[in-house]
Amino acid sequence: MTRSKWFLHQGRPFEVRDVRVVTSFQIWVYENERPLAQHSAVPLSDVIAGAALGKDVLNGAMEVAVRDVQAGRFRTAPSSMAG
Repeated sequence: MTRSKWFLHQGRPFEVRDVRVVTSFQIWVYENERPLAQHSAVPLSDVIAGAALGKDVLNGAMEVAVRDVQAGRFRTAPSSMAG
């Protein structure tokens, strides 16, 4: 099951999604249902180990992606809806 986090940044709607790829989860940033770029990846083994300790490693990685977009550490193209 894919998880996502929606948020607004500078009036633009963004979404962070996890995408399972064989033995890892990729963290992707989307705008208006369109993928912008991969932010990071989390090994499945880290997710499993974290769960055994009661930690949601995947959620933590997704939160980092949101903060990186909001802080300007993850570059997004100018809005195509600007006019």
